[in-house]
Amino acid sequence: MHSLSTMEIEEFASRHGVHKEDVEVFLDTVGEAGTKDGALLNLYYDARLYNWNISTVQAIEAGIQSAYTESTANSGAINNGIATPLHGAPYSLWPRRF
Repeated sequence: MHSLSTMEIEEFASRHGVHKEDVEVFLDTVGEAGTKDGALLNLYYDARLYNWNISTVQAIEAGIQSAYTESTANSGAINNGIATPLHGAPYSLWPRRF
C-alpha cells in the first residue's frame, strides 16, 4: 500500500460526474482502514450514508485499487475501476425499490 499523491488524488477527483470534494477527502485517508477490503467497506458505508453517485464511488474505488497495487504505473487502475462484487450483474449500492 502506498499513500496517494496530491496529483493522483486530483486525477481521480477530476473525472466527469464525480463530487470532487468527496473523492479528495476519502482518498486522502486511504490506508487508515488497514487493508484494501477495509477501505472498500468504508467506501460502501459512506456511499450509502452520504448518497454518493456511482461516478464518485467508481473514482474512489479506482483510487483504492491504485493505492493497494504494487506497481500502479502498469496497473491501469487510474483509468479502470475494480470488478464488482456481483459478477455479471448490474452494480448498485442502493436497493431496488418496487
